[in-house]
Amino acid sequence: MMIIKHTKSLLLALILVFSIEGLWANYAFYRTITNTCKSYRVKTQDGEMYFGKEETTKDKFYLTVNSNRNNFEMALIVGFVSVGQAVKHQRYLVQTGLIEKSTEPKTVHVTVNVPVTRDDMVISASATAEQVVELADGKIDSAEFVRLIKNSMVTL
Repeated sequence: MMIIKHTKSLLLALILVFSIEGLWANYAFYRTITNTCKSYRVKTQDGEMYFGKEETTKDKFYLTVNSNRNNFEMALIVGFVSVGQAVKHQRYLVQTGLIEKSTEPKTVHVTVNVPVTRDDMVISASATAEQVVELADGKIDSAEFVRLIKNSMVTL
């Protein structure tokens, strides 16, 4: 009977350890995005960033940021840069062995809420993870990045 209790406790501890690693990886991803946006004074909240929930959208990451009336382009770029920083951080954590698997999207969708009238204007754009990492690394500048994503931009 004592062995069964220890086995159950050991099994529970192992499940807890493995689930915490995944939670910590997601926490690090979201916290990096929040901190990067905060350093540029772009407002976002934890509920406004998430990975797709369906099987076909699990590799997509969605981020919504808020801008002032005149700086929506900067808010859009900062949104993409912050996800690029988070992807780089995930890759670093895997490289150093702190986590086994990276929480990394293949596609990033950033939406910017712009208060121009009673109803907010909404601007949305998409990029690949490699494009946002190159932007975050400085391998491409913001003008080149906007040229890369211009076909995906939508104003609502």
